[in-house]
Amino acid sequence: MDQNHDANDSIEKFDLKVKSKPKYGVILQLHHTVRGRRIRFSSASFDDIHEKLACADNVGNIFILDFADLKFWKLASQGPCTALHFFPNKLDTLIVANKNFNIHFMDIESGSISFTLSGHSAPVKHISYSNSKMNNLLTASNAEAILWELTNYTKYFTLNTYSGAQIQQIMFTPAGDYLVSCFQNDTVQIWRHETMKSVKQIIPSELKHMKSIAFTMNGRAMAMAGLSPTLILFSMDTWKALVSIDLTKYNISGVQLVSFIPQVFDGGSNKILGVLSSDCILYMINVETLKVIHNICCESSGIRNFIVSPSGKYFLCILQLGEVNVYNTSCVLDLAKSSKDKVNVPSPAHIIPPYKIQSKNDLHTKLEVEKRMRTCMDSVRLRRILMQYGEYPEKFRSVIWRSLLVTPRNKIAYSTLVDKGIHTAFKDIERQFTIHSTITLKSLKRLLSCLAHWCPLFGVLKFLPGFVFPFVKVLHKDPLLLFECVATVLMNQCQLWFEYAPFPPLSILAIIENILAEHDQQLLDHYCELGITSQIYALKILETAFSEVLTCSEWLILWDHIVSNEPSFILMAVVSYNIIQKNAIRRLTTYKQLENFFHKQNPLDKKSFLKKAYYLLNETPEDIHPRRFLNSFISLDKGISYQQFSGYPKATICLKLARKERKKNKTERYTLKDLTTKSQEREIRSRLKNNESDNDSNSELSNDDNFGTEEKLYKNTRREAFQSHGDIVKRSVKDDLIESIMCPATVQLKRSKKVIKSNKREDISEKAESISKKNKKANQNNQLEKAVEKLLFNTSNTETSGT
Repeated sequence: MDQNHDANDSIEKFDLKVKSKPKYGVILQLHHTVRGRRIRFSSASFDDIHEKLACADNVGNIFILDFADLKFWKLASQGPCTALHFFPNKLDTLIVANKNFNIHFMDIESGSISFTLSGHSAPVKHISYSNSKMNNLLTASNAEAILWELTNYTKYFTLNTYSGAQIQQIMFTPAGDYLVSCFQNDTVQIWRHETMKSVKQIIPSELKHMKSIAFTMNGRAMAMAGLSPTLILFSMDTWKALVSIDLTKYNISGVQLVSFIPQVFDGGSNKILGVLSSDCILYMINVETLKVIHNICCESSGIRNFIVSPSGKYFLCILQLGEVNVYNTSCVLDLAKSSKDKVNVPSPAHIIPPYKIQSKNDLHTKLEVEKRMRTCMDSVRLRRILMQYGEYPEKFRSVIWRSLLVTPRNKIAYSTLVDKGIHTAFKDIERQFTIHSTITLKSLKRLLSCLAHWCPLFGVLKFLPGFVFPFVKVLHKDPLLLFECVATVLMNQCQLWFEYAPFPPLSILAIIENILAEHDQQLLDHYCELGITSQIYALKILETAFSEVLTCSEWLILWDHIVSNEPSFILMAVVSYNIIQKNAIRRLTTYKQLENFFHKQNPLDKKSFLKKAYYLLNETPEDIHPRRFLNSFISLDKGISYQQFSGYPKATICLKLARKERKKNKTERYTLKDLTTKSQEREIRSRLKNNESDNDSNSELSNDDNFGTEEKLYKNTRREAFQSHGDIVKRSVKDDLIESIMCPATVQLKRSKKVIKSNKREDISEKAESISKKNKKANQNNQLEKAVEKLLFNTSNTETSGT
């Protein structure tokens, strides 16, 4: 970036051009020229959250570079600047120390100063901010260091030095628990932040003329170096030296500055250490392998200083001529790896030739190509691609997930689970979900059944179908990969979810609540005022794997990052979603509104969401960090069977399954006494019906004596029929009693069938009786009509004879 203009009081923003294809990893070069005179840059500071960079020159001009909006602008000069630092707790606020020994809080948009701290007797060279709950600001010169309490902007503690033991470098540890300083007398002093009491003094005998110290992001290791060719790695856990490295074998005669270069996927235990030598060359040393992986030496000028962004995404080098080169870390590391590969040319066996499909009959072509792709895909390279582009290519997403999750492709073990068929718990799964595609439905049933056959726990979890459904939509074309991916996620990302099953995972919810309280106490207070618990703002998101609150593309991008990181990343993503949406959440004032909020898709800035998740992953204190409670990644075993899934209360789940099976198979059971009583009641009812029918027939035929003989015959036949029916009933009851005594275990089904048959017989007999009654009445009416006709005929004959 070149700028040639006069000083201007008004703030004007200019376009920023970043190299899309950086040469040697340099994405931006800064030069400042005023009236043909080049002014040198002296200090700089990164703001990773909002992707901003502040650079100050010797005159006092401060330039703000916004990599997100690709803009830059100049702030009004406040005098020569000695140190810069972005204020983490206030948006767009920059802490500026000038040569007047003052410390200004400056707004980077307007250039206005909101507050000024004074109290130093020498120019401030070091600014550090505590990430602990105390939120103190540390400013230091060579002569003294001052702790400022930012609640009321007052001095909290002052550390004075004496001649010969002035401060070389001082800073907080990443967690903010300790304050560490190295002095000119080659000693390192460590104080506890809360009490400011000295807890350790280190005097390395091998290290002379100490110049610089640096910490890993997790704060567990410290690097010390000076003008002597020695580098010491010190453990902050055991307070002992880990290793002493002789730098002469790297042709490094002395060190001016050291700083760890974080990588997103190293879990805070940074492996790459940047070392600025006395020869003004920047070396990158892998502290695990103790090898130099890359060095940067500018031809035009030597390197005077280098600064690394908090996340390690960028770093810059301030040259002795005053120029600034901004580097993309991933590009530099890729360049280092490619140059190493050129030096060590692989043998022909490792060179992969271009592959072409020879014919349609070659069935192994696709498998061979995928196998070779997996061998070429290094997890580190994949993660660099993810950080550069934000997501994996959709065409290769399934292959990349398979590589990152290390799925074993156990075809025999998977076919064994499939052969067991559809699990009884998921036979009617279509009643719970409206799935129009039969292919998706079959894939969902098959996946859930395999999980339930693999572990009984997954047959009783109500949220499991909703959790795995988005995976089915993405990976349904490869059922084996689908099962193994979901199983691996359940084993790693879902740790501690099932320790209280079927009840909510209290441990996970407590971890999320602690992280939210650490990073946004106001939002947590808002939840508490409305009676919202972590089961609403966290558990609902986890149980649906973010599918209810994110769109399809957002869900794929998020899970690209989840499977690429440690298991605790998914919990950080939950907290990040809440914090990013806090402006919308604070406008909701009822329990019902908030409950509905976490069941629908809301507008979301994907970039800010992921950036906040990584910030939480790297900046959360170790005492509440999920990685303290979760195990590291574990893949499925390769073989003829999968390993047993554990981590849930087996007794509780077995008891629930037994109760469920008992309710399903529960049938009505009768004792011998009950069966006898029921059979007797049926016989009594049938006899009463018979008696009533007999009384009705007697009353109908009492008016005519001519039909007495027919009535007697009818009664006799009815009596015989009822007697025979009663004998049959008695015999059946007797047989039931004998069979129930002899075979009490197997008689139940037969009895139920007999009861049904006897009921059917009674219905048939009742219908026959009603039909016989109707026929009988019809016959009686016919006979009566004939008798009346006969009587009339006789009377008419007697009348004619009389006449």
